[in-house]
Amino acid sequence: MAHSKFTPSSSAALLTALALTAAGCASKQLVVERTPAQTAPSVTTQLTPIAPPQPPAAPELGTTAVIGEVSPNVALPPKVALPPKEVSEQALRAAQELGTHSPFAIAAGLDGGIWFTEYQGDGIGRITPYGTLVRFKLDSSGFAERLCAGPDGAIWFTDTAENRVGRVGPDRKLAYVDLPHDESGPAGIVAGPGDFVYFSEHSGDRIGRINPRDASLLELNLPKGSGPGEIVEGSDHNLWFVEDHGNRIARMKPNGAIKEFGIQSHGSKPGNLVLGADANIWFTELGTDKVGKITPDGAITEYELPEKGVPFGIAAGSDGNIWVTMARSHAIVRVAPDGAMTSFATGPATLAGFITAGPDGNLWFTEPNGKIGKMSTDGRITEFVVAKLGAP
Repeated sequence: MAHSKFTPSSSAALLTALALTAAGCASKQLVVERTPAQTAPSVTTQLTPIAPPQPPAAPELGTTAVIGEVSPNVALPPKVALPPKEVSEQALRAAQELGTHSPFAIAAGLDGGIWFTEYQGDGIGRITPYGTLVRFKLDSSGFAERLCAGPDGAIWFTDTAENRVGRVGPDRKLAYVDLPHDESGPAGIVAGPGDFVYFSEHSGDRIGRINPRDASLLELNLPKGSGPGEIVEGSDHNLWFVEDHGNRIARMKPNGAIKEFGIQSHGSKPGNLVLGADANIWFTELGTDKVGKITPDGAITEYELPEKGVPFGIAAGSDGNIWVTMARSHAIVRVAPDGAMTSFATGPATLAGFITAGPDGNLWFTEPNGKIGKMSTDGRITEFVVAKLGAP
């Protein structure tokens, strides 16, 4: 399968396009009350040039419109046994050379590393807090999109192109679980309640659940036109996910019961989301330059961001704050639990995309210009080149 490549000159436009096309057209929702943001003056970061790996910092241990409720009677046949297709260890080999596709999604592994996918590339990468990089070659017929650390210690990822979910085990062996419905659009993925791996099917309007112990699969239908995307486990041990086609945040209980909550702002295009230290779910609004939070009982508050230009990635930092990347304004915004904000300017050469909290207490983010960035909670940035763009 041939995949397109992109160059540093098109990075900003591409990341913005990815952010906007990740969400579909949102339908009109009921208006609810929101709390305005408190914004602090912009603070320029100390931007460290791309440098050899450095030792990491010391770790730090860190009225809503209810649209409707759907009972789990729309479940598909309960268990579809799909044993993984295991390939030889040589097929998943470490490559010391740089990749040729930019890093895309990013997540911390249970092994102490930070893992990332490549945009339309046939590899998956792992970087340590010290900056040591290893790249693994995947099945070239598809590519990893979103990823998460599974309860089994493996890295699980969605492969939209080949309509499947993949797994890189602690033994570095590769396996796939094929989905039974064509063009399901597997997207967000997370380890969730019951030590299962859950993922959204954006095109199929379903939530899938894989048992890592036997690769058995269960799928639950959502209301038609939902467009489920990113997914996380909440403090209430339910699943929470965005429905970008419906302009909603949805909650799914372990028994499959679903309740949907409308976002006040029309066309908000909810994008990425994360569980905050305050026990609320925080989410980005790709279409409104806002960030929102939803409490376990479904109350939504939206905050205006101090920067303009597509809020993209979101992470919960070791400092108890929420961190949001801005795709066009070359900034990362820190959001306190009470909504107070500080904007950190990264400089024109840094374009932060997806972001995650690392095991070293820092924030780690991908850049479509072939770099991985590391940012301390006081705003110091170090960048590592992980891809040589434009290479054949």
